[in-house]
Amino acid sequence: MIIRLKIGRWRFSYSMAPVTNIIGVNSTLPSGNHILMWDFDNISLRQAVTELRRIQKKYTLPTIYLLTTGKPNSFIAYCFKENNWHRAVEIVAATKHVDPNFFKYAVYRGHFTLRVSMKCGRKPKIIQYLTGKRKQNCSVKDLISWTLYETIEDNYPTKLMELKIPNE
Repeated sequence: MIIRLKIGRWRFSYSMAPVTNIIGVNSTLPSGNHILMWDFDNISLRQAVTELRRIQKKYTLPTIYLLTTGKPNSFIAYCFKENNWHRAVEIVAATKHVDPNFFKYAVYRGHFTLRVSMKCGRKPKIIQYLTGKRKQNCSVKDLISWTLYETIEDNYPTKLMELKIPNE
């Protein structure tokens, strides 16, 4: 729930929602470069595979690991190809159906982050390997940044209440 109170030119906001702590992995490698990560919500498995294959071919990428998050029509993907940050952003931005919030926060933070732990009883699981023509040049063991963060629990309805006090 979000409560907003506007007094004159000032707006005050208060929000409440159930949160859960989860562990995520960041895309950063020891060199300062990044692996590729994608987050897709509300698309079919077929759409995710088709789009990742298109990007894999366009950028000559190695194997892409596609995982289900456990939530229907939600997927994440990893590709262990070392890229500088600008190239990684270019590749993920060229991918259709990527969650805009995932992309926005990655650009803001300077790295991608994907959940690896349980969330509301669901854990990511590999469902498909999209084999590429190139070899990986890094691995999960090379990732140097893991993070504990909180997120809003799934299916929490968000309501907005506005309280307006007339100008006197």
